[in-house]
Amino acid sequence: MPTESGAHHRLGAEFRRRVIGYIERCRLEDGGYFFARVPPSCAADTYFAVKGLALLGAKPVDPSAVTGFFLNQLREGALGSITTVFFAVEALSELGEIPAEVKRHARQLIMAQRNSLRGFGTVDDIYIEVSSELEETYQAVSVLKATGAEFDGEEVCDFVRRTFNGDGGYGRGGRSTLASTYYATAIYQMLGVEVPRAAATKAYLRRKEARWEVRFIEDLYWLAGALTSVGERLNQPERAIEFVLGCRRRGGFARAPVIGIPTLEYTFYALSILKEASAL
Repeated sequence: MPTESGAHHRLGAEFRRRVIGYIERCRLEDGGYFFARVPPSCAADTYFAVKGLALLGAKPVDPSAVTGFFLNQLREGALGSITTVFFAVEALSELGEIPAEVKRHARQLIMAQRNSLRGFGTVDDIYIEVSSELEETYQAVSVLKATGAEFDGEEVCDFVRRTFNGDGGYGRGGRSTLASTYYATAIYQMLGVEVPRAAATKAYLRRKEARWEVRFIEDLYWLAGALTSVGERLNQPERAIEFVLGCRRRGGFARAPVIGIPTLEYTFYALSILKEASAL
């Protein structure tokens, strides 16, 4: 069993080189990234590539090409949802500058997506692949903060508070999930608001960690991220590191140790977890 110090040794320069190499092999001629390496690139994978590289202290080989990719996405009408705008704004912000036309479009689109419960985006009939009813609100708040837009943060907090459950977690319909708890605590953190009933939420997260309710790498990403948002760290960093390293595939990372192919999304989750576990 690898110790944490052993993992630190393993995750040195050679580890970084291999992961950066995997990410850059997913770069395409249009300036973006796609894990399948077949044109065209997609906004999601370009976001995950840029953010993953940043966790390794690196930038894309050609940052200006990434900016050009997102500008083309804007002009082609491909940035038409909260999620795609989030990918563009977050990646461009990481590179140091969000073009004015992207800022204008992002602000207008996000503010037009307010919902009746004072959050953003859809809250009913959510697409099955969306992890949480709070995901779009998290993305919207991130975009508004990054672009310097004015909005009512207290209204957003009111929306989030409505999803708090008696077990200390978050989720609509009385069903708490790690994903919703992650997004709720992250929203409070972005808004500079203390997490309400934080002790209950910490207890919820500690129960999840103690029972190790981790099947896939995103489960661990949400758990580690939510703990950070409430001022805590993983109690079992060695176990988290071991799980993540078990997902390694040819420089990238898959969804689980026993199955899956590497993708830029899961590689970003892996690097985020390793960062939280002090292995990077």
